[in-house]
Amino acid sequence: MVSPIRTKRLVLRMPSSDDLESIVSMLSDYEVTKMLSRVPHPYSEEDGRVFLQTVESQEAEWPNGEELTFFVDHSGEMIGAVFFRKLQGEPEIGYWLGKAFWGNGFMSEAVAAALDWLFNTTQHDRVSAEAMMENPASLNVMKKLGFEVVGESSCASRARGEAVRATKVVLSRDGFKRIATV
Repeated sequence: MVSPIRTKRLVLRMPSSDDLESIVSMLSDYEVTKMLSRVPHPYSEEDGRVFLQTVESQEAEWPNGEELTFFVDHSGEMIGAVFFRKLQGEPEIGYWLGKAFWGNGFMSEAVAAALDWLFNTTQHDRVSAEAMMENPASLNVMKKLGFEVVGESSCASRARGEAVRATKVVLSRDGFKRIATV
């Protein structure tokens, strides 16, 4: 079992079938999904059910699974997600936030908590991520948390049906510790 992670304003927790309505509502917004690689648009209730089944099974596979997803709650309401991929190799982190919650620093707080969990729970020494170049908010989260740019790539956007330019970044355990103690 993966215990919830608590911050000053947020709780990062394992997904539940009770989250279906919130997921479908937030991921039905093209402004959110156009910045994500794996999420289709339009986003249906069936897409939400399949997603929930996938992420709910991840906890059962922990610590041997490849992926783990935390849902982010604020004041008892699910507002987004932070997830890790490639946990048996060099992990990648990703995240999304419902549009109604943008601009409040929630994702910086949630990602920092998830990174702290990763570096304190696993032996991983670094984590990578990528963000679409036209997503300055996501790039700012990464910069604030100490990620360093290592290059550019092309990433798929299912919602757009095309590949878009992205910035690739990495964060070392030591780099995160330096930022976390400031």
